[in-house]
Amino acid sequence: MTFLLNCWYVAAWSDELGAQPLGRRILDEPVVMYRLPSGAAVALQGRCPHRFAPLHLGKVVGADIQCPYHGLRFNAEGACTFNPQGNGATPKALHVKTYPLIEKYGTLWIWMGPPERADPALLPDYGFLEDPQLARIQGYIHSRAHYELLTDNLLDLGHVDFLHETTLGCEATARAKTTVRVSGNTVTCDRWMANDFQGPLPSVLLGRVGQRVDAWLDVKWDPPALVTLTFGMTDVGGARENGMQTLNVHFMTPETQTSTHYFWASSRAFRTDDHELSEQMLHGINLAFNQEDKPMIEAQQAMMGTTDLWSLKPVLLAGDAAPVQARRVLARLIESERAQQDPA
Repeated sequence: MTFLLNCWYVAAWSDELGAQPLGRRILDEPVVMYRLPSGAAVALQGRCPHRFAPLHLGKVVGADIQCPYHGLRFNAEGACTFNPQGNGATPKALHVKTYPLIEKYGTLWIWMGPPERADPALLPDYGFLEDPQLARIQGYIHSRAHYELLTDNLLDLGHVDFLHETTLGCEATARAKTTVRVSGNTVTCDRWMANDFQGPLPSVLLGRVGQRVDAWLDVKWDPPALVTLTFGMTDVGGARENGMQTLNVHFMTPETQTSTHYFWASSRAFRTDDHELSEQMLHGINLAFNQEDKPMIEAQQAMMGTTDLWSLKPVLLAGDAAPVQARRVLARLIESERAQQDPA
């Protein structure tokens, strides 16, 4: 299966890119990012066209990046601006590909398709990530699994009671009233859990240990693999706006067919100055993601031995409705893109 090209992928959190170049493989292509003297971020193909050295191991010289092997320098347009070898000639072939890169929501977004089709308006709204009134934590995980398996994991939360038994698990998730909708290319899966107990970790963090609450868990997916998850609790019979909720994002960017860059962040409007709570949430989320989700999904990928889920003829359950819809939307977009590239 090929990747969707004409869309925005997360390349890095903004604070990952400082004075030194940052290298990442994205959609199985090497990419290097660095900042110009103005602070603007740029993205180039990460492989020098001379002897194919990784440019992210080089250094930034003014507005250029210098290859660590033979000292060739390339500017933000990908042109070679300096050749210290021989007579200093710079053949036209000494050029590297560039990628549109925008910085928004504390995030660097890269466009891997034709540059002329890059449209910032296609980026979904994640304004809450840069709201100064909200507290925010964030992280990065590298996963040795196909990115759609990570999307499935977020859209089908039937695993929570079992995989996250001591952290997020609660029977309320299985009993939830679930609504799945498809609107254009967006898939939503909303869970309403009335008058029930929530899992150990969220109950502790939101101060509801041993209490029955009304709770919601709303998940929104946008292609290619951009997920917003809203979780909240309020008094039984109370209004949502009187409760507490967290706004969370999970951005999956394919590294290769079987590995993924996983970026996540969580924002909240309550106890925003409580740094101890932020540390507790960071620890709890890392525990659930790194020690529970990550090993299972990587083991799942290894057991499958393929990235083609449908070739294995999976037996589907009711909780698979949302991930199946997301997979169908993504497959349709990829097929449409492929047909435009090769109309014959």
